[in-house]
Amino acid sequence: MSQIELRNVNKTYGKNNCVIDNLNLRIPDGSFTVMVGPSGCGKSTTLRMIAGLESLSSGDLYIDGTRVNDLEPGERDIAMVFQNYALYPTMNVRENIEFGLANAKVPKPEREKRIREICETVGLTPYLDRKPGELSGGQRQRVALARAMVKQPKVFLMDEPLSNLDAKLRNQMRTELIELHKQLGTTFVYVTHDQTEAMSMATDIVLMNQGEIQQVDSPERLYNDPDNLFAAQFIGNPTMNLFKRTEMEPFLQLPEEVETVGFRPSKVRLLEAGDSSTDGEIVTSGPILTRELMGSEIIYRLRAPFGIITFKTFNEKQLPEDMTVRVAVMKKCMYLFDAGGRRVRV
Repeated sequence: MSQIELRNVNKTYGKNNCVIDNLNLRIPDGSFTVMVGPSGCGKSTTLRMIAGLESLSSGDLYIDGTRVNDLEPGERDIAMVFQNYALYPTMNVRENIEFGLANAKVPKPEREKRIREICETVGLTPYLDRKPGELSGGQRQRVALARAMVKQPKVFLMDEPLSNLDAKLRNQMRTELIELHKQLGTTFVYVTHDQTEAMSMATDIVLMNQGEIQQVDSPERLYNDPDNLFAAQFIGNPTMNLFKRTEMEPFLQLPEEVETVGFRPSKVRLLEAGDSSTDGEIVTSGPILTRELMGSEIIYRLRAPFGIITFKTFNEKQLPEDMTVRVAVMKKCMYLFDAGGRRVRV
């Protein structure tokens, strides 16, 4: 078991700078949990408290059922992969991976066995005698992963480990990390500000803002069933279409407490000439303002009577800008929020 629990955790710098406010979180054993949110939301601070690199101002932290508040990082049976890899430039790949094991006085035959197995797993065997400066960014990232894996920890902690890679390599490394997690079956805790990483990799997502958890859920539920306006806006690309109550009242009957109405761009249906709508849809029209070609997907912005609508088409011909088109949205696909940003469920 390598479950992690944070109970009533607070982190304050100085007298008034509260970074984490009464955080309660359970990270399941064997999960790939991604902590995501905007810069300064507290996700990296939370990860560093789990690692033992930051102390808790108050509250309790448990790993595998053991309270670890007062344990040093090396006593917590965790391994951390940093954004900048933190490799020793004068050591070759083998020496970088072996360094922690040698310090832990693991016998040399066991060290060699672990290094051989790990390097086969992450594809580093041909590079064992090279220095970090002779490796690509992806190879250096694999060395950092191998150095963590060789310790055989209960928990892997990763702080934006792919942010220094180019887009193509990030995509490749995301796939490799997913496969690695399945192979190891160990608890992964991963911090990022990139929702694409969170949605594509996680079994569980912890969405944070201003030191507080906004929602903990699977990627699918976080996207399809957001608890609040922040979750609805943060998750999804393009972002959710949002309109004020006064803009939507001519088209919808809304409960009294509703202040904001939203719907996903993917839920907007382009109506061709002769298409009819159903009773469960609202229909509007307007000129196309912009379009973005994203391969098989095209993203449009349309000026409707109640505001700007973003919508997508897939594998269809491009529509010219300034062309007036009709679109429809199912009422059941709309999200309602009150003045405080809380979800109104009807």
